[in-house]
Amino acid sequence: MEPLRGAWFRSRSALRPASADAEQQLGTALVAGAVLLLAAADGGFFPASWRWGALALAAGGVVAWLRPGAVAISRAAVATLALLAIFGLWSALSASWSLDAHASLLEPQRILLYVAALAAFLVARRGLVDGIVAGATLVALWSLADRYVTGSARDPFEGTLLAGPIGYANALGALVAIGAVAALYAGGTARLALVVLVPSLLLTSSRGAFVAAAIAVVVAGAVALRRRGAAAVLLAAAAAALVVLLAVPVGGIGDRAVYWRVARSVVPHHVAAGSGAGTFAEVYRARRPGGPAARNAHSLYLEALDEVGVVGLVLLLAALAVPAVAGLASGRAAPVGAYTVFLLHAGVDWDWQMPVVTVAALAAAAACTVRAPGSGRAARADLVGH
Repeated sequence: MEPLRGAWFRSRSALRPASADAEQQLGTALVAGAVLLLAAADGGFFPASWRWGALALAAGGVVAWLRPGAVAISRAAVATLALLAIFGLWSALSASWSLDAHASLLEPQRILLYVAALAAFLVARRGLVDGIVAGATLVALWSLADRYVTGSARDPFEGTLLAGPIGYANALGALVAIGAVAALYAGGTARLALVVLVPSLLLTSSRGAFVAAAIAVVVAGAVALRRRGAAAVLLAAAAAALVVLLAVPVGGIGDRAVYWRVARSVVPHHVAAGSGAGTFAEVYRARRPGGPAARNAHSLYLEALDEVGVVGLVLLLAALAVPAVAGLASGRAAPVGAYTVFLLHAGVDWDWQMPVVTVAALAAAAACTVRAPGSGRAARADLVGH
């Protein structure tokens, strides 16, 4: 029996690398595929893409779930998924008091896409950072080819700014910034993607993406140097600065000051529950009749406070905070850096309404929270690969 037993263990050991490679490739393909397909669908802006996107990601999650081997999901991952789902339920419930019930019933459909994406990435577990880098790089290459190969030098809305298939330069800037910071700290061959991602980021001229990326590089650098306390302080300071900016806008931010002022002005009228998910456009029309239309407040946090109130904002902030805390605690520089870009940039733009950006960020969030099966030294070693 001993020779047979020894042979069995040797065969199992021989299969482990192949299995790990397959898991890595599955996770990378799932994230990169989701980013690329959503980019092709105008960044996933329209409701039709939320539905097929949720179905496709759910199918990918099922494939990952059915693969051989155990799927270990951390408490942080479960908490993040649960909080995001509850935020979606609260958004759906807001239709009962909303200024526009139809709009409030649309919002949970987009959140369902995000829940499906996060769940699929948590189950896939491996290769998530590589998927972010690959997806962002492919979209950047597409954008560059569209500009310099096909000759589409001017976008009807974005002018000469690089906007690519997404159609919004700031959203493309956020996506490639997420990819660039992830590539920088993922190391190895992933850094080759910077040759594409950095020029693409510059060509978007997205100041918000520049600043978010710069801060994220410093935060992730502190994590990489095992200065987790310093990283937490830096992230908290950046968040505080964002709060001050939203409360007292400075010059040079264009129409955002107007959007933010309108969002702040209506909060006292419905502090707890908000005006209803997806109703900022209605609120803006009422406050500025005859002015240019605006569908979004250009700040995820102010828009959440306006639309779903303090209750909704707390749920959203909790869902977003758990991965950041988990990533800092586990010392994962690449996903923490990528996720930091989103947390900051979403505060000054409508990234939440562009699923291509949010799904990439959710892959980073998943990479911050997932854990390997087992415990002790083997599990800790496996976590380094995320």
